[in-house]
Amino acid sequence: MKTDKLIVTNNSLVADSYENTVDLEGDFLDVLKKVRDMVYENYSLVSHPLPASIRMFYSPVRSVIMKPGFSQNSVDLIEECIEKYELTMGIRKPDYRNLDDYKVLDLSLLGQAIKEICE
Repeated sequence: MKTDKLIVTNNSLVADSYENTVDLEGDFLDVLKKVRDMVYENYSLVSHPLPASIRMFYSPVRSVIMKPGFSQNSVDLIEECIEKYELTMGIRKPDYRNLDDYKVLDLSLLGQAIKEICE
């Protein structure tokens, strides 16, 4: 992956597999909040912060690709994503029982995103 991009993640498999990561403790929502903070610190989104599958909302892990530079679209998008995540999850809790499987899925989806970005 190009060095100007970085990955915000709470997935140890991603942190061990890629350079230029911001490795976090916490769950999916913590990743979204860190991404939001970084957007306000002059970073922009490269990959979408939310998964395409509703089942992946239950994943406790998430990885998001970012790059330096301000984008108003990124500001708007991350705020909407946090609201949507909180609304969708409601009182539900992340599915830690299947954490290892979610880590593998997140790593695979991230790899595909990186492949598409680099093409």
